[in-house]
Amino acid sequence: MKENKRRIFYGWIVCGACTVLIFVTMGTASNCLSVFMPYIREAYGLTNAQTSSLVTLRCVFAFVAMLAVGKYYETFGYRIGTGLAALCCAAAYVIYSRAAGYMGFCIGASMGGISYGLGSMIPVSILMNRWFIKHRALAIGICSAGSGLAVIIMPGILTGIILKSSITTAFYFVAAYVVVFAILIFALIRESPSSMGLEALGKREQIQAYRSQDKDDRKKSAEKAVRRDAHMIRTLSLRDWILMGAISMFMGAMANPGFMHLTMLYSTEGFHPMLVALIVSIDGIVLTCFKIVLGETADRLGGFRASMLFMAILLTGHVFCCMAFTGSVPIALIGAVILGMGYSITTVGIPIWAGDLMPQSRYGEAVRRMQLSYAAGAMLFASVPGILADALGGYIPTYVLFGILLIISGGCLAIVYSRRSMKE
Repeated sequence: MKENKRRIFYGWIVCGACTVLIFVTMGTASNCLSVFMPYIREAYGLTNAQTSSLVTLRCVFAFVAMLAVGKYYETFGYRIGTGLAALCCAAAYVIYSRAAGYMGFCIGASMGGISYGLGSMIPVSILMNRWFIKHRALAIGICSAGSGLAVIIMPGILTGIILKSSITTAFYFVAAYVVVFAILIFALIRESPSSMGLEALGKREQIQAYRSQDKDDRKKSAEKAVRRDAHMIRTLSLRDWILMGAISMFMGAMANPGFMHLTMLYSTEGFHPMLVALIVSIDGIVLTCFKIVLGETADRLGGFRASMLFMAILLTGHVFCCMAFTGSVPIALIGAVILGMGYSITTVGIPIWAGDLMPQSRYGEAVRRMQLSYAAGAMLFASVPGILADALGGYIPTYVLFGILLIISGGCLAIVYSRRSMKE
């Protein structure tokens, strides 16, 4: 018995494997494509709109894949399903390496979208919900940090490979490490604690706390839980679902097209390629740390307060993006730090809001709905930065637009949470 207590709870191993999954499906299939975009545009003679359309295609196929994600994991299970989702990312980069023009990149981007849709925060949130009762938001924050890790590690490496060798070599390099990670994901992920004869972290403490209550306290707790679940179901009316859908959609727009076009923003404003890679890496370092910080902050302060704080930080980051025209390196670097802090809300926010606003029995359904809206936002806004850049001569107007959407999102979130409070 003492020996078991010394062992690392296997849920943390699953958490680590899910972090690797997000590194691949969100960090590599999505975010790392932004490193290649300026070089794809120059080497293959694409317009800004065509380059942005690759993000649109990836988002469209991610959205379609998310529609099928429930049936997909019912068929394959989470262990095989996540491994296959990672392999789709490897296939995307092999296709990129063989592309001769725009259509080849369209096919690769579509495959990358399938990887993203099948291996995003939907399976990760459900797995963490199965493995953790205690420290659940922290575990989700750690997993979502995987996309930030990709942004920390890969931009400098990929830019160096492209400058010293070729863009094709860099594509092959990405495909190779993704295959290795796919094998690792399959080896480590397990469906649930019960499949290994374990309990979710915090389950025993939850049972002990229940048993320590006297009969009257147990009855009151049970009645309170029933009222809470019934209240939560009533709270998310059609109007509230529309508001949460809009918020999730705007988060998708900022987290995907917004982040993906940072390289285009600073490249267009004349920043050196290695400096652009440094800016993106700094953003990734801070993003990785603050996804975990946001998870812990939500556990301590509550989801609403944490969300409003990080939305305010992200708004400040967008203001710094709009100052890229100055060509100031210090402003760009400070902006990267602030933006990285704020971007954490775009991915960690949805699991937090689902946990706050829905009962445990409907958590998975809420995450799936909001993630679909998130994917729809990424899809609808993916080409907007390129279209605006072609029309207005740069990417700064895009970040003005994202700032406006963020203010609207904060207002909508306040309305939903205030309605919940009024009905309690």
